[in-house]
Amino acid sequence: MTWLAHIALVPALAGLAAASCAGMSDDCSSNPSPLRQFNPLNFHADTCNLKWTHGCTVLDPHGGLQQKPPPFSLCDALHRPAGLLPIDAYSLALQPNDFAPGSPPFTLHGLWPGSAGGSGGKNQPFGCLYGEEFDEEAILGNLGGLLSHFWPTNAKYNNTMQCFILSEWMKHGTCAVVPGADGTAFRLPQEAYFRTAFVLTAEFNANEALREQLRDLEPLVSTRCVQCAYLATVGWTGTDVASVPRMSADCIDQCFACGDHWDTCAPAQLDSTVLLDPGNAPLKKRSDSSSSENASFLFPLLEYAMPALASSDYMSPWQGTWRSFGAEQLGSGKFEFAQTFIDDVLTVTTDSPYPQTCIYERRGPGELVLRCGAGANHHLEDCLVQRLPDIGRLEVAFLACNHTGAPTPASFYAAMDTSGCGNFLMFRCKASATGCAFSPEGVSAAGSTASEPETETETMSNSEPSPVSHSQPGVAGAPPALLGSWRSIQVSSHYQEGLARWNFTADGQASLQWPNYPGRGVQRYSVSHSDDDASLVLLAGASGTVITCRFQFQYEPVYSYAVLDCGADQETTQWAMGRCNPCSAHCRYSCGPENYFCGAGSCDPANSAQAAAASAGALPSPPRHAHTAHAPKDGGHDWCTPQDSHCWPTKTAIRKLEQALDPAVPRLGLRWSSYPQPQPAPVPTGSINNQSFYGLGDAPAGLRALPAAGAGAWNRASDMCKAALHQNEYRDWNPFIVVFPLNERHVAAALTFAARHRLCIATAGTGHEYNSRNSCPTGGLLIRTILLKDKSFLPTWGEDPALAPAGAFRFGAGAVFAEMHAFSAEHDRAVASGWCSTVGMVGFHLGGGHGPFAPSMGLGVDNVLEIEVLQLGRDDAYGQPVVHKKTASRRRNPQLFWAMLGGGGGVWGVVLSMTIRAHAVPSGGLSHVLVPQGGTFCPDPASPYGYQWLRAMWPRFAAWQLTLNHKVSTQPGFFINTTQYATGGLCAVTWQFNIEYFYAGGQSEPNYLLFRDRLLHDVLQAPATTTAQERNFASAYEYVLSMPPDKFLLAVTNPLPGPPSDSATGSQNSVLVSRQAMEARFASTMMDVLDICVASLASPDPTSPDPSGHRCGFHYLYTSLTGNLGSARPGDTAISPGFRSALMLWNARTLTTRQAMDTVYRLGPNSYFSESSYVMHNWTDRYWGRKGYEQLLAVKRAHDPGNYFWCHHCVGDDPDDAYGEPLGAAAGFVGEGDELQSQLRVG
Repeated sequence: MTWLAHIALVPALAGLAAASCAGMSDDCSSNPSPLRQFNPLNFHADTCNLKWTHGCTVLDPHGGLQQKPPPFSLCDALHRPAGLLPIDAYSLALQPNDFAPGSPPFTLHGLWPGSAGGSGGKNQPFGCLYGEEFDEEAILGNLGGLLSHFWPTNAKYNNTMQCFILSEWMKHGTCAVVPGADGTAFRLPQEAYFRTAFVLTAEFNANEALREQLRDLEPLVSTRCVQCAYLATVGWTGTDVASVPRMSADCIDQCFACGDHWDTCAPAQLDSTVLLDPGNAPLKKRSDSSSSENASFLFPLLEYAMPALASSDYMSPWQGTWRSFGAEQLGSGKFEFAQTFIDDVLTVTTDSPYPQTCIYERRGPGELVLRCGAGANHHLEDCLVQRLPDIGRLEVAFLACNHTGAPTPASFYAAMDTSGCGNFLMFRCKASATGCAFSPEGVSAAGSTASEPETETETMSNSEPSPVSHSQPGVAGAPPALLGSWRSIQVSSHYQEGLARWNFTADGQASLQWPNYPGRGVQRYSVSHSDDDASLVLLAGASGTVITCRFQFQYEPVYSYAVLDCGADQETTQWAMGRCNPCSAHCRYSCGPENYFCGAGSCDPANSAQAAAASAGALPSPPRHAHTAHAPKDGGHDWCTPQDSHCWPTKTAIRKLEQALDPAVPRLGLRWSSYPQPQPAPVPTGSINNQSFYGLGDAPAGLRALPAAGAGAWNRASDMCKAALHQNEYRDWNPFIVVFPLNERHVAAALTFAARHRLCIATAGTGHEYNSRNSCPTGGLLIRTILLKDKSFLPTWGEDPALAPAGAFRFGAGAVFAEMHAFSAEHDRAVASGWCSTVGMVGFHLGGGHGPFAPSMGLGVDNVLEIEVLQLGRDDAYGQPVVHKKTASRRRNPQLFWAMLGGGGGVWGVVLSMTIRAHAVPSGGLSHVLVPQGGTFCPDPASPYGYQWLRAMWPRFAAWQLTLNHKVSTQPGFFINTTQYATGGLCAVTWQFNIEYFYAGGQSEPNYLLFRDRLLHDVLQAPATTTAQERNFASAYEYVLSMPPDKFLLAVTNPLPGPPSDSATGSQNSVLVSRQAMEARFASTMMDVLDICVASLASPDPTSPDPSGHRCGFHYLYTSLTGNLGSARPGDTAISPGFRSALMLWNARTLTTRQAMDTVYRLGPNSYFSESSYVMHNWTDRYWGRKGYEQLLAVKRAHDPGNYFWCHHCVGDDPDDAYGEPLGAAAGFVGEGDELQSQLRVG
């Protein structure tokens, strides 16, 4: 086939696949299924037939035959042919050898070409076009011994070498390409692919430093690393293990570029569909001594390297002098530097006041520890050193040293947004470069030692400079990538000392100045560039003199760099330059506003839609982002949807967000083994081994949540579904992106991303929220703070010690009460908490917070001392979203603090941490009492514990509740079982009343005995022999350890038969009951509710959420508030007055809106934000009261001016939307709801 035919065929196949991409790799003529004997996207039908012929089969789940190892899909998730995807890097899959005696300690599982857009085995290049068909004799015959040694088959998988290697070649080997002699893709011949894999495996086992770098057993390795291994196979024909060559020291440093993530692995974008072309094979470096000293390479110099800083004969040395400048706004960003590495000494020469000499220790690949200074000035600095792609005649590297004593930044991108981090972009000449100088002697604070060249200069003044006119041919203005303000140093042999600044503006002007050398003046130019070659730049001075320059640009996701060569022959002046990307919000610490001009074409080339317009001379408009241009009116929402391509994030944008989140850093903290380890998160229904998120974070490497398709049982559901998991998903709203931040910087990156793309922002910690408030109707972005697990004990609360005499605890936003109780017990303290051990701290406190210690220690809102929160402010002058960090307390941001104490969650920003009061453990410990009582609904008055007994018991129960003091906190639960009603009538309907409470004190205290005995004998009128179940705990965590780990399960699906409605309101109807209502109306109201249950037994209601049609849900009757006798009732929080004064919180299940209004809602005007029904009319009044809500809304608008944050029935939501439909009114709603709406709106 000709190259022209090849070029034409690939688009044709892509078009075919776009129409219909389907099928598996075992679709070929030998497939026993007639419908699967041909597929044009199976590019290796002969190899497929070979697998069928050799019996490489197994029964599929339906009893038919399929190939083994299992066939792969011929299409990715976007319905593109997997055999046409580009190659960006490789996964070197190794496994510890515990099954093949005589083989090396680590054997090969596979060498897999991969795509940066893929994840694991998903969306990867498989079975690529123009890969060779399998040559059985050459591979299994000639290389059989090497395969058995390096690539043995584990017997436990019931596979044969023949079937396994056939599959590996067809799936992966056919896609194996590396950079060729001309830099484009070179296809590895079949035998070369296997020999390359052997070389890599042998090197991994022999090279300790390489093993340390690639300690992940499925790490990414660059295509240049595989190229290096391939070069070792050139000329190797042996078939015995001893003949396997080692990788060359000239190129093995390429294997230190990636590790296990894409942060430091530049995607190669190699075409996987090239034909086999021996003429493009990469060639080895000349090694004969007769070659001249300046001999060039026979193949292009490797463009990406990571010399590892560890001792080895197989790695490039890290020695010599690099010249650099500080890649940040302040500090080192004002100066030029020279870093010289000799042995273990780093000498820094600079024109700043801070030269220094440090001893450095090599911690591992890419990491240094500097020991600098002496005496009182002695200090340690952790540093990251990372090679970047070469440019022109220069090698490039990045050095980041954390001056604060904090650990080394995780990546180049992280360092650029780490306050207190000194960041340096470093350059040095390639060995073959001429006219390039890097002597450190010329860089000093004493002044320039180089001659000042004659230049056209003007003295800087405060007046606006006149533009330089330009009449040269070509396109007026600079190439789009050259626009911006560049920190620059001269690297030519006649360089001038010091940091320079080149400015290229969109109006076709350029200027050069030396910030630390004002006497050199400012040089101004008019700029144009060639219409045929955008790298050819012409600079015209005021006198008409034209300087010809060559511009080379290297894009990096945060901080890009370039080379500008100006002049000709020996008079060339070369500049090494760096600048922040104009569209990057990842380096606020390091970058200033001078480069904020999105749309000028110098963003990520994949997103530079306006580059053509800029190249044609069009001036960029003032920055105005979509989320600003479409700002909603009157507090409404204008969220972006997937149908709006103008704002919906592209794949490239999402990849940038992923890079900003340090995907290589393990997301640990969700694994749980057993008690006494505290559970880190709640357990969803049916999860294996009681793992949170259905085991999403159970892998040793931690959580890797990426979008994936899938369905079925939750334990087998997609990672995306598990990541978004929360309770009671009433609307089937799931996020487009889920972010699991590890730190403040990650949260800021997610917020900026969401604001740029007008995404609805939802926040969640554990997902315990009853009303699925952490769901956005348009998908949007969900920020899960569950991994923010920092914790510390503060013996004294400095802001006001009187508020926390026992000290305070500061917990990260991901803390759950099990962890908080465990930590507080270590300090002989207690914290006020909820009843459920896996409820998250943040949602509990923002909503109000009642629990087992509230009457004595206060509600959740009474215990908060300080909150750290990240918010999105108004866009800056350049149209960029601005993230603010605020600390809220009684003295700092007091209005915000007041609003967050009971104003509900999700709309104030993303909480990073909370500081809460510590309490002394009560003298005598924490006493727990449980009294279970059962009965029936039998109407006969003579029936023991029947319906009439219940009617008489409720007033006695209310009277007992009214006597409880601040030491008692109850959570009685009343449950009804109707399953036997159809066969036994009302006498077969049973009830169970479990009266559970805590007493803050010992079991011998008189009040403890009094309350227990009154419950047994006055309320329940139990026989004298009846006893309560009593326990005493020395700490709250002892109580936690007594509970089964699956006691508080998350219900992960919609418990209703359909969307929430007035007939099936969702969750529970709650009411806060005052002491007066408790005494006067509670007992009769409870019987009214039970009468509704009885009526529904006789006449089932098909609209009930109970499949049986009954209205007999359970009831919780908490007196775990601050309405008990002697409980403190502070008044400086946003909770409603009814919440503050309430004695009891009553949660009732399965009532309609009308039934709730006629019964429980008549007991009080307020409901509890965190435990209430999804459908609620007049919800603003029920949660906070009219005046309270107006105050909260004013604070919300002040602190979230862009209205980015939303949650259902939270501050800022539509007050008239009872049903949770922010995108429109309830469609087709008729009947009872209309009447209710009318009544409520009129009233």
